Amino acid sequence: MALHAVKIVSLAQHNERLMFLSVQKPTGFVYRPGQFVRLGIGLCDHPQSEDDYLMRPYSLASHPSEEVLSFYIARVIDGELTPKLFSMNIGDELYVDDTAYGMMLPERLEPAGTLMCFGSGSGLSAFLSIVKDNPWQRFDNVVVVHCARTRDDISLTKEFEKAVKAQHREVNFRFIAATTREPNPAKRGEITKRVPEAIQEGDFTAMGFDFSPKWVRAMICGNPAFVDSMKKTLKSMGFTAPRGQTLGTFVAENFW
Repeated sequence: MALHAVKIVSLAQHNERLMFLSVQKPTGFVYRPGQFVRLGIGLCDHPQSEDDYLMRPYSLASHPSEEVLSFYIARVIDGELTPKLFSMNIGDELYVDDTAYGMMLPERLEPAGTLMCFGSGSGLSAFLSIVKDNPWQRFDNVVVVHCARTRDDISLTKEFEKAVKAQHREVNFRFIAATTREPNPAKRGEITKRVPEAIQEGDFTAMGFDFSPKWVRAMICGNPAFVDSMKKTLKSMGFTAPRGQTLGTFVAENFW
């Protein structure tokens, strides 16, 4: 395993908690939509050993065909790395691993039906890469559900709309905001409770979805509590995870 020095080529802070940044893609770097890679900083002028770096795993939001690696990052107030990332500028140096990891891949799901991608916070990142990769070749429709506390934390909508429009799939795509603590009624999402509860209480059925493993393929990415709750809910409804060569009806991955 090797680390590559890369420059920040674009950076947008959506608010004080969320940012979208892109870095140079190292020569020969390959990955699959849905995977993650370690990104971080050097702790000294000429880092040599693993202890000289501060690295964390982040899902890739870019498509493998792009010349950059992009990331949707949430600031952890008392974190070691993210406060430093939020103080950086275009041209500053970061480091990335030479290898991508992760098995949250659309091809591990049974084909056809509606692909529903559930992301909490910056766990949405991997789904942008997947949507850019024409998932309609495998699934009939694609739905992205972004789960956050407030509307201001749902800031990647336009990136998804741009990716969908580029593939002329507007009629086969839907973006659903789920807000749990939005105080302004006018800004609340279509879902206003925790998503596992919304599934159990029929909110998605009321929207017109036949929420069963016969018709839905689910992908889940986010904080561990969110992922565990979603997995428990889906398993109780008959959804199954892939095992070996056997395809499943849901896949999940924690982002820490």
